[in-house]
Amino acid sequence: MISGADSKMSRQRLAIFAFTAIVTISAFVSAQQLPREQWGAPAITVSNAGGKWTIAGKKTTVTINESDLSIRADSDSAHWLMVPSAARDMLVKTGGAEFYLRLADAQKINVVPYDTGFKTGVRISLDSWRHNGRNVSVPLFLTVCLEGKDEELVFDAVAREQTTVLRQLDWPTAIDARDVDYTLLSNGRGTLLPRTWPKEYFPIRTITPEGKIAATDHSVLQSNVIESWSMSWWGFQKGRSAMMVIVETPDDAAYQFNHPAGGPTVVGPRWRAQLGRFGYLRTARMCFFARGNYVDMAKRYRRYAMETGLFVSLREKIARTPRVGELIGIPQTRVSILRNLKPESDRYDTKDPSKNYSLTTFDERARQLRELKSRGIERALILVSGWPHLGYDRQHPDSLPPPERAGGWDGMKRLVDTCRQLGYLVIFHDQYRDYYLDAPSYKSQFAVHEEDTTLPAHQFPGSRFGDSKEGYIPFMRHWDGGKQAYLNARFQLGHLLKNYQLFFDQGIRPQGIYIDVIGYVPPDEDFNPEHPTTHTDAMRGQAAMLNWARQNLGIVSTESGADWVIPYVDTVNSSGGGSKAILVPLYHLVYHDAVLVSHSSRDQKTLLQGILYGGVPELPIASNAVDEKNMALIRAMTALHRRVAMLEMTRHEFLDANYRKERTTFADGTTVTVDWDANTFKIEPELKGL
Repeated sequence: MISGADSKMSRQRLAIFAFTAIVTISAFVSAQQLPREQWGAPAITVSNAGGKWTIAGKKTTVTINESDLSIRADSDSAHWLMVPSAARDMLVKTGGAEFYLRLADAQKINVVPYDTGFKTGVRISLDSWRHNGRNVSVPLFLTVCLEGKDEELVFDAVAREQTTVLRQLDWPTAIDARDVDYTLLSNGRGTLLPRTWPKEYFPIRTITPEGKIAATDHSVLQSNVIESWSMSWWGFQKGRSAMMVIVETPDDAAYQFNHPAGGPTVVGPRWRAQLGRFGYLRTARMCFFARGNYVDMAKRYRRYAMETGLFVSLREKIARTPRVGELIGIPQTRVSILRNLKPESDRYDTKDPSKNYSLTTFDERARQLRELKSRGIERALILVSGWPHLGYDRQHPDSLPPPERAGGWDGMKRLVDTCRQLGYLVIFHDQYRDYYLDAPSYKSQFAVHEEDTTLPAHQFPGSRFGDSKEGYIPFMRHWDGGKQAYLNARFQLGHLLKNYQLFFDQGIRPQGIYIDVIGYVPPDEDFNPEHPTTHTDAMRGQAAMLNWARQNLGIVSTESGADWVIPYVDTVNSSGGGSKAILVPLYHLVYHDAVLVSHSSRDQKTLLQGILYGGVPELPIASNAVDEKNMALIRAMTALHRRVAMLEMTRHEFLDANYRKERTTFADGTTVTVDWDANTFKIEPELKGL
């Protein structure tokens, strides 16, 4: 039985508890009612009227039409319209059949507000399409949100795949480019494509002299290929305004593309399957510039690269590998030992078979390097190629021992020792992707397998040079070694370790490595069920080679340098760096102070371009290979490189309407101006001592 005093005390405690609860709830409600800006959320509202959804910020307003899923973004002084949903928006596979569907034809479409607290917009849920009288279910979830102070427009897409898989998705749709002045593409190392460009244009496929896409080239647009996109972005300029798209999930991405003669250019995101299915969430980001051009776009991507770890500066690379600092302002010289083309190679000269074989011994190359030193070249990076047993591009990945006719192991060691005595750095040109059928270790189970046995094969560059297919395995025979497959990237590091252990056993220690092609061609997907490999897995396997080389050798180099390799490599060459339209240095505006780019001395144009871009020259070993005029350009490039190698390229501009005069600016104020009509250059402040 409770006494009166106890009852009174209980009532008091209950009252205190109730008061405390009310205060707590009131504080919670008050906190929830604080203005969004006070707790960091963007000031963005979402509304719906008559099937049109509006996402409104302070700078940008986005309108989505629920009926056709078209999207319009109005940002300050420009509007950007994405075309409506169309018949080939998505490719699906179910019951063994593949077919296209239109997103807006989904029988279940649900649009609701979507707010993460840091980005705000809508979520679009789609499902249930009809095809040939049957229902097709592949639930698709799309989000469209404004994010951050700059109100960038972020798109996410993911699918729930069960009996039906999503094989390709073109969303967001392409920009309506009828009033776009220029499209900026990062293929090569930067392309400015006017809307009215008079020739048919395709980033990766060969263009004939008549200005048509070559019918024999069926190369597929995809990320991480220097000719498709050396960086994961593209952009548009309209008057003084600009907009760019950054692909934040590039490993299985491409872009929709079309540019007929006279334009306009059609380009938008395309999400490709990963081992046959969509698999994971994909993200793209649109960034708007009220006043801006391709320089502003490149600088926005540079910030993105820094924030995500893609950008590793040369200063950081020198700190982790001090020898990289020795590359600043020195020429690079390539020396070949043995070329020995197989008759089955597409490059084999049937008219003059003597051109298919050349041999220069290791000792002869050592003599030539001593002569190079006597000509006043105090420092150089020497890249030795053609050292495999049967010659350049032969029998990879089992390329050893070195050719006996060139001097064998002893001759190779004498060449390496000579380089050290002369103060030259020496690295070997090596290759682990091309998998030759006459390699001692070749087994078909380790070759890349495509998804099915249908033709044509899709592996690049066989798609350009001529490919074949036996079962699931694609082949080509373009290079010196003849018929080859492609080695799965999971097994490449093991072969590199095997080969370099042989070098070490012979007392041969190069000071770095040049691993061919991996910075140029896409990482290979492999459908072999024994070791399925995604593009991401392949990049991880190739990055393991680059990391091992840095730790155990020193300098790391590769071909061209699509930007996924930037964290791992110190120097790349400019292979594949041209443009079929108007060349602009987008790559250098982003990565000039992150990687050294070498430029060929084969002609005056490439040397002038190297000077304009603050690059490093490639110097032929033969004394008569370069005339005095080009030698002067090489000396100028070398001296300029010593000044600007570790500086950001801050600006590029065309100085005339015909793109025949252009200027670059570096972070210390140095400017380089090239006049292509006069074939002249001017560096300010002037270089001393030339």
